[in-house]
Amino acid sequence: MKISKLARFSTPIQLRCRDAWWFLRRVLRLREKVPGNEKISVVLLSYRRMKNLRPIVDSLLLCDFVGQIILSNNNPEVRMEDFVRVRDPRLRIINQPARRYPGWRYSLARELPAQYFMSIDDDLFLTPGQVRKLFLSLLANPSVPHGAGGEDFVVDDGKVVARRHVGGQDRETDVIVWAYAFTREHLQKYFALLERMRIDNGDLKASEDVIISFCGHGRARCQDLGRLLCCASAQDAKIATWRQDGFLEHRCQLYLQCRHADAAGNET
Repeated sequence: MKISKLARFSTPIQLRCRDAWWFLRRVLRLREKVPGNEKISVVLLSYRRMKNLRPIVDSLLLCDFVGQIILSNNNPEVRMEDFVRVRDPRLRIINQPARRYPGWRYSLARELPAQYFMSIDDDLFLTPGQVRKLFLSLLANPSVPHGAGGEDFVVDDGKVVARRHVGGQDRETDVIVWAYAFTREHLQKYFALLERMRIDNGDLKASEDVIISFCGHGRARCQDLGRLLCCASAQDAKIATWRQDGFLEHRCQLYLQCRHADAAGNET
């Protein structure tokens, strides 16, 4: 997700404008809905970007189809209640006693009695309408996980030789990124795939999005959600996980592992 220099200044301004609009929507009861009575449970994680969670939660609470929000604070040095002060029966905040890694979102999801799930990275600010569109895409095609963006891998002679990011398109992709909509069946396959690869979910420090992308009946799909607003820290080498040493090498290796394990599983 590329962040322009202008976006570094404009994102805080846009978030303030959204705050005013979200407040008006709450007063006027202008809420997002989906046909039928389907509900989705949302799992959010925070470690370094605590301030981002308030606008993310505010957006989700404008969606009637969001049945539950689990907000896991994975930084034991802070309390999430100092940053997210909203009170809503759908919101549950968990302050973890020890640091947790991104894959923990799936462990938390597994404890919930839901059929549909969503998780949003803490540097992405989806509007209620974008949350609705992503959920509707899952309802329309629940056979595969759906994401806000995608990443295609080019493999030659058993090695990843190129990666291409996909945004603003409704299409199949190798790996979904930024926001993830998935079903309980996908969640069960996620842990089965981890077991097949002998990986402990608690030890998975990054690229858990690669694994969930292999958990459908076919390739995952990315969705065109329109213009995405993201935090400037998505490019910050001190904060962004993808900027850490060894991230890309590990990600490519994990993709090849998943591809091999998934193929082996389909043969049995």
